[in-house]
Amino acid sequence: MTSLSKILQKFFVIFFTAVSVVLVFAGITRIKKEGVLATATTPEGTAPLSPSVLSSATTITGKAYQTPWGNAVASITVKDGKIIATNMPSIPDSPPSVYAEPFLVEQALRAGSANIQGVSGATYTSIAFKSSLESAIAKANTEGQSITANIGSAITTSTAKPAVPKKYRKGNDHDDDEWDDDHDDD
Repeated sequence: MTSLSKILQKFFVIFFTAVSVVLVFAGITRIKKEGVLATATTPEGTAPLSPSVLSSATTITGKAYQTPWGNAVASITVKDGKIIATNMPSIPDSPPSVYAEPFLVEQALRAGSANIQGVSGATYTSIAFKSSLESAIAKANTEGQSITANIGSAITTSTAKPAVPKKYRKGNDHDDDEWDDDHDDD
């Protein structure tokens, strides 16, 4: 039986080595294909603002909000009560954040307010950007700029909070799988 066990051992070593080589080769050829890695599309850009428009506008920067990868900051340019430009001067250092930045800026500009949806995969950055955007709008309001949202083009967000099973909540030692819809203490 020892010879059978040696044969099986050799077979499995050769088999798994061959499978590994095939997977590595497939991965390398996929990476080398053009357009596979950076297929992300950016939202439609807007035309640059002319210097005459910017000279009579006010630029306001919101508070910095911390994410696990760095700060997110929103900046708005306001003219005649409308947000005419939005910027993200500080972006967290993570690929999803860098990817999400043009989408967040576009959403804020299109909505003309902080009523944005955010970007899937960049949740922390979206929340931090939205909070910074809200603080910039509040700062603009205290400086006498009354911001009016772009009616009809605002992006609606769901305000419903998902229920979390009790066993996944911090400080809860229960093992039941019941969903708890009665508590909002997350």
